[in-house]
Amino acid sequence: MPHALIVEDDPNSLSGLSAILTADGFSVDTATTIAEARAALTRFIPDVVLVDLNLPDGSGLDLLQHLPAHPPGGALPVIVMTGNATVESAIEGLRHGIWDYLLKPVNIPRLRSLLARIPRPYELTEEVQTLRASLRQLGRFGSMLGRSGAIQHVYDTIEHIAPTEAAVLICGETGTGKQIAARTLHDMSRRRKGPFITLDVRGAGGVGAHRSLDSLLFGHERGAFGAAEQREPGLFEQASGGTLFIDEIAELPRAQQEALLRALDSQTFMRVGGTNQVATDFRLIASTRKPPRAAVADGSLLQELALRLEAAAVTLPPLRERGDDPALIAQAVVDESNHEAAARGTSEGPKQIGPNFLRECLAYEWPGNVRELQDRVRRAYHASGDVLESLRADEGSANGRDLNGSRVQVTVGTPLADVEEMLIRATLDAVGGTRHRAASLLGISPKTLYNKLQRMRLN
Repeated sequence: MPHALIVEDDPNSLSGLSAILTADGFSVDTATTIAEARAALTRFIPDVVLVDLNLPDGSGLDLLQHLPAHPPGGALPVIVMTGNATVESAIEGLRHGIWDYLLKPVNIPRLRSLLARIPRPYELTEEVQTLRASLRQLGRFGSMLGRSGAIQHVYDTIEHIAPTEAAVLICGETGTGKQIAARTLHDMSRRRKGPFITLDVRGAGGVGAHRSLDSLLFGHERGAFGAAEQREPGLFEQASGGTLFIDEIAELPRAQQEALLRALDSQTFMRVGGTNQVATDFRLIASTRKPPRAAVADGSLLQELALRLEAAAVTLPPLRERGDDPALIAQAVVDESNHEAAARGTSEGPKQIGPNFLRECLAYEWPGNVRELQDRVRRAYHASGDVLESLRADEGSANGRDLNGSRVQVTVGTPLADVEEMLIRATLDAVGGTRHRAASLLGISPKTLYNKLQRMRLN
């Protein structure tokens, strides 16, 4: 039976909470002060702690430093209860590592929803942890792929914040995999059995003239507007028990950002045309390609919302900073394409990646990041034979050396030094001046190319 510690100085609240947890299958111990709670923690390790923010001998957050560092199953869920939550208090709590907070008077359905996600003792076994560590070494982390130090740091962050209920902001350049990271967060959370609902703000305008963005988010009652023939749930309700992912939140209009912040603060919202508050039960994950401070500075992101989201943030590195990960991702795309071709019955055998192809993957800087790499590899796959020799196999000759139609014409008798200079200049022009890419296509190291360019300047 899971065990709970309730720290609350109000006798009525303490009695009511004890009854709810007992009815939900928890054994319960209680304390009315931080001192009593510390004494209780010396006798047992609870599976969940409910603590009032304001106690006679201090803040409930002061108790966090006395909690066990490594209880069975990982981080100990802590739910803070408060009668006057603010953005500042919520952020402070999240930075202290709490799991979630509840407004007083406590919303009982929401409390029970949280309790249902409390892991039972030893739910995460040592074998599962070992398997997860082994997969990370192979470069796989949920739906994410990569072995570099930069992406391993992202995995660490996700592992730390996934079991909490904190709202999360995922930052990164276009194409770095923000939606995949959000999905991985959901899949590793205690809400993984619930829905994963996505709103792409850039495409929200295509919902239709009959339904506003407010209606899309909050839902509407029958008769709320001309086309509202019946009640329709919004994304907040569709994500109940699960996760709501808002892609490119900085492009959400300011009015909806303010409404979203109010919903996070009060844990309730109201349908369009409604008169009753509806309790929220979703976890918010948002993404932005803009650095949060820049988005706040240019007015596209509400400062208070940014502060709330940045309390638990994940920053995805660009592909150019991920070491050998481009080669790993390229191989995964080819493996997937081979599998799809075999399933369709259109394959004469699996295609392989040639060494020059891998050199090109590692030499290019990938301004479009993972998405660009995946697209380029798929195009090269369909344009290649048994062996993928070049990323540009679909753009010219079979060996990919005909870049954008560029050619070097050489007259017989031209000195070799001049031919080499012409070829180097033409290759640099063809790849937009990217030295690493040019060196890869020329079959020399970037350092060798640099030395040759220095000699060309001297001559």
